[in-house]
Amino acid sequence: MSAVDLGSTYTTEWKTRPETATLTAEVTRPDGTAGTASIDQATGKASITADMAGRWRIAWGADNGLVYTDIFDVWPADPRFIISIDDALAGLNAERANDQYIDDLRLYIAAATPVIEDITGPVLLSTVTVTAAGGGSSVLLDWAAREVTQVIVNGTPVAEWYVEHGILYAGTRQRLGTFPAGTLVATVQLGADTVPPNIRLAARELVRHWVQIGKQYGGGSGIRSDPTDELFTPSGFAVPRRVVELCTPHQQIGGFA
Repeated sequence: MSAVDLGSTYTTEWKTRPETATLTAEVTRPDGTAGTASIDQATGKASITADMAGRWRIAWGADNGLVYTDIFDVWPADPRFIISIDDALAGLNAERANDQYIDDLRLYIAAATPVIEDITGPVLLSTVTVTAAGGGSSVLLDWAAREVTQVIVNGTPVAEWYVEHGILYAGTRQRLGTFPAGTLVATVQLGADTVPPNIRLAARELVRHWVQIGKQYGGGSGIRSDPTDELFTPSGFAVPRRVVELCTPHQQIGGFA
């Protein structure tokens, strides 16, 4: 299983366990606190309530002294899928798929989100904080902001500001001001309510490309990409040229190689 949904019950087992051993399991939640596992000694399986997003660890023990450690990941409440599972299946012409295939496909979709956003800038709604030095009249934001909901300098809210072309200004459009000196923290909302159709198609194409290389062709042994048909995003992701072409109307950054 690629990942586990938050709030679900995760069932796992020590596949190479000693057949006659009595098992124990020590579970560590993502924040380092102890979790609990219910062990069925007859089947050797443990059931764990996945009540926290992040990486979990399970340390098995047997009464003959053998130990075995494994991990599993729990999705956050919003896994930030840039397209739906149905979208991805349509791109693969795979209307019917088994549970394991779909479970793996969700991982590909989640992985596609930061790669597409490396081309276009933020697509999905998110809230970030931007920290900068005060004392000036403007602060450059990393991306075009959907909205700035709060500006604080040294713990005190700033009364007047506005955003234009990805720059946060002090004051108003009629009267430019200056931010107080100190540490400025802005709460910024990014992304949009909907994913544009061309970006959905780009994500479909990227997921299709990955699945064909990673699954349908035995880990890539049966398919070879033409190097001239790939581009590299600013962060270094290699993506098919078609993906970049589909994203072009919303491309916010240069730097492709």
